[in-house]
Amino acid sequence: MSIYVAAIDFGTTYSGYAFSVSAPETELKDVEIFSNQIWNSGTAEVASLKTPTCLLLSKDRKVSVFGYEAEEQYADIVLDGDTEDYYFFHRFKMNLHNNKNITMTMVLEDVRGQPLPAIDVFSLSIKALKDHLTSTVEIKNIKLDDRKTKWVLTVPAIWTDTAKQFMRKSAEKAGIPRDMLTIALEPEAASIYCQTFPSSGCREIAEIGSKYMVVDLGGGTIDVTVHEKIPNGTLKEVTKASGNECGGTSIDDAFIQLFVRIFGGPLLNSMKSESPESYLYLLRSIENVKRTFQPTQTRKVNLTIPYASLDDLCQSDLGENIKNIVSSSSLSSNIEICKDKLRIEPFFAKSLFKRTSDNIISLIQSILQQGAVANVSSILLVGGFAECKMIQNSLKTAFPSINIVLQDDSCILVLKGAVLFGYKSDIISSRIARYTYGVSIHRAFNKSIHDRKRKIIKNGKERCDNIFDPFMKMNTSIPLAHTIRKTYSTHEETGCSFNVYITDSENVMYTDTDECTFLGKSKVCISNTDRRKRYMKVLFNFGDT
Repeated sequence: MSIYVAAIDFGTTYSGYAFSVSAPETELKDVEIFSNQIWNSGTAEVASLKTPTCLLLSKDRKVSVFGYEAEEQYADIVLDGDTEDYYFFHRFKMNLHNNKNITMTMVLEDVRGQPLPAIDVFSLSIKALKDHLTSTVEIKNIKLDDRKTKWVLTVPAIWTDTAKQFMRKSAEKAGIPRDMLTIALEPEAASIYCQTFPSSGCREIAEIGSKYMVVDLGGGTIDVTVHEKIPNGTLKEVTKASGNECGGTSIDDAFIQLFVRIFGGPLLNSMKSESPESYLYLLRSIENVKRTFQPTQTRKVNLTIPYASLDDLCQSDLGENIKNIVSSSSLSSNIEICKDKLRIEPFFAKSLFKRTSDNIISLIQSILQQGAVANVSSILLVGGFAECKMIQNSLKTAFPSINIVLQDDSCILVLKGAVLFGYKSDIISSRIARYTYGVSIHRAFNKSIHDRKRKIIKNGKERCDNIFDPFMKMNTSIPLAHTIRKTYSTHEETGCSFNVYITDSENVMYTDTDECTFLGKSKVCISNTDRRKRYMKVLFNFGDT
């Protein structure tokens, strides 16, 4: 019987899917992967391997479209003046990054500030990709059965457990059965693909004992993992996943701030709300410059702009035409308008990449300085932002003794690797704990250790409440299916509930400080009418995604 695997890569700026049907005994190198078709944008004449992460939704839920089609339809809706009847969400994935207040009831605002439950926005987007995949494979005479298809959803490795759980719940609400859904960590998926299909420049990473860094340069985040290939052929994570928010959109933000300096923030906000197709056109132009601008370039950078829309806004909001606004700007020595091009001096264009480059280099340096990372042979660049020539050049300059490699098809490596992960999820045999995990307990009060204000009387005895009792330490190497057994006691009549917390700080004593983040709680029901001391064994499972 064939095994069906479908993967969805839900990105900050672009999303896509891939699919495979293989026999159970098929080796990874023989798995044939169908990535999603070329996505086409109608009016902008853009074709890409992934589609923009944006969702158009009517208030009555009768219309729900995703990607380029959502962009095109919303542009028409704005022209028709019907925006009150629709929601349009754009680049919303970053709402889950470093967010300590993720709940199933949290709300997102669309481009016009209209609120909608986040779980609906994410689940409808995943469902749109799932439905598109289903219709695409049906043309190939393949019928997807939800009960027989393994679904893989990619997330950044640096995300919190809560964010990963939110994505899982969104996928379940989109119609993916819980027991057929696997979460794949993006840099791991890329690493698996590079191990299976290494390009000519990085074949040494497939050798036993090789130690290499995967730098996943995405739209919103940079996600860094170091892997070592061990004798049994699996991969061991060497350091905990690290990252920050300096993905490709941080360059977009630098270019947008350039426009804010010239035209002002209110005018840019007007463009975003009144002429979204022009704003999206501007973002696509920035994307093109971001990917193609060469560090050695001496001629001016030509950034195509929505000239007519910008000129109209300049005259209505600022009382001047666009040429006068640009020529009177404080940046006029660095920029000029020529027809529908904003021409930028190359040295000034380079400065717009500097902060992001410096942040990426600083992160990689901090990881390389860790003792466990000695002898890293290569840095593999993957992700759509990896195609940026300025970033490539910065890394080669900063790390001249390390082999910097851009793997072929970098923008869809995570997607294809996620399919392989669906076939062989145990290829990553151990991971490093990103946090210290513990529960909140109370202990006998000790005046030499505990804060006097925390003393409480419980069952006639002096106790200290909200003590952090760790059961998994940060930076611990965790093998797959690792189980930790703990014993807790209770005098309560109906049982015991215990709260689980995480922290990335050292020597944390209490759970009710800013050092700890609440992860979840579990209630164990035990009949204990005489309130005697009862013991319970709790098993915590670690090691998976």
